[in-house]
Amino acid sequence: MRRAALVIALSAAVACAGGDERPEAVRLRFEYGQGDTLSYDYHARGTATLPDTSDSGETLERTFERRMRIDEVATDVTPRGHYQLALVYHIEADSAHRAKGLPERIRLQVEITPQGRIIDVSGVETARPLYGDIDFQSYFEQSQPVFPDRPLRVGDSWTQEVKVVSPESEPVVTSSNYVLESLVEEDGRSLAVIAYDGEIYLPVRFSGPADSAAGVEERITSIEERIEVRGKIYFDPAAGVMRRVEAKAEATFTKIGFRDGEAVRREMKLKEESTMRLVERGR
Repeated sequence: MRRAALVIALSAAVACAGGDERPEAVRLRFEYGQGDTLSYDYHARGTATLPDTSDSGETLERTFERRMRIDEVATDVTPRGHYQLALVYHIEADSAHRAKGLPERIRLQVEITPQGRIIDVSGVETARPLYGDIDFQSYFEQSQPVFPDRPLRVGDSWTQEVKVVSPESEPVVTSSNYVLESLVEEDGRSLAVIAYDGEIYLPVRFSGPADSAAGVEERITSIEERIEVRGKIYFDPAAGVMRRVEAKAEATFTKIGFRDGEAVRREMKLKEESTMRLVERGR
């Protein structure tokens, strides 16, 4: 599998002799010490449009609100300078998580470089009841920004590409675009504002009963999820942490399966606005 290619589009201006001042440059890198704990408050609202399983051809629309606390715990700093992070998602019961058997807490282990490149994702067993049998490595590679290993100035941009391989279909290449939009002051901190837009593709292997209506059982064999997302990251270069992430996402979930022996294809669409904010940092 070809590793994600990182294409950096930076300004090529050369400093000339004279008194012209160049824009301030910042280096974006994640920084953790062993034992560091970052706690984020995550809040999302949105609408889900679902097909009516009664074969009426109509759709149902439901609103939802989701809150989570996300803890990042730096369990180790490797000899190569990579960070081992335990990610713990504390999920509150809400309209999007009413089904029985879903966990209240998800814990994953991630190895990440200071630039943000995902090296490994492990310990995903608690997440599978909620997310299905997805490739968590691919998901994190597509959703995690990887910062260029050089100073950036306002207006500099870069693109990430990830090749997603699925046994059910041809490989798909997704891309995300990032631009250092501005440098701002918030609560006495200098923050880099990074605007982004991109796509995430998640083929999901699934086998089990999905619906039973009027004595008819529908069995889902696979789910395909495509997400378009855009937003802003407020990054603290001095501390090496994200202070806030604001996002808008539109997702399409395509379910493929069989009902009464006939192939069926159903789509669910979701629109969501979310904010993730750092609320505590300690050891």
